[in-house]
Amino acid sequence: MDRRWLAFRDQAGASLSTPLRSSLPIGLNWRGGFLINGHEIIALDEIVRSAADQVGAAVAMWEQPTFTYGVAAEREHGAIPFLLGVSPTAIPEEATDAAARCGIGPSYAAWRQHTAQALAGWSVQTPRTADALEVDAVLQLADDAVAAWCRLFGMAVPIEREPSREDEAAMARAALAEAAERKRKRRSAEIAW
Repeated sequence: MDRRWLAFRDQAGASLSTPLRSSLPIGLNWRGGFLINGHEIIALDEIVRSAADQVGAAVAMWEQPTFTYGVAAEREHGAIPFLLGVSPTAIPEEATDAAARCGIGPSYAAWRQHTAQALAGWSVQTPRTADALEVDAVLQLADDAVAAWCRLFGMAVPIEREPSREDEAAMARAALAEAAERKRKRRSAEIAW
């Protein structure tokens, strides 16, 4: 299981320019969906930051068999990276980059408490505001941590579904828009010279 998904505030009139297959409601005024392409961790951080700037708040998760990397962000605030489903004494080797992005450092307990407080502050944007102690408890879970994390903030885990014709058309439009943007950037760089 290697899944990457994004959840974001659903605001009337706001458009989201992220590479989602489709999005469905997952909580009160929140939508979620799976990302189209496989992205590296740094790209996931950028996608969340962009979505948060557009709609106010967003969270993305990269679920792997041995760990889950997540990052939450809100407009005009720093992103909050976190890990789920890992033990501080046995962080998997494939999670090394994610652990470094989280800034865990020598004290896992201090990182966990700091992250729990930051996520509790971020939760005012979610359907359910969480307490730092509740968040800390979820950060310590080894099994079903993603589902527990989502429930804590009043959301459901996004579900993956087969793309409809509308989804495929939207993906094709997104690919064309991305190609046009690349071409526009190339042309503006050529004109600048």
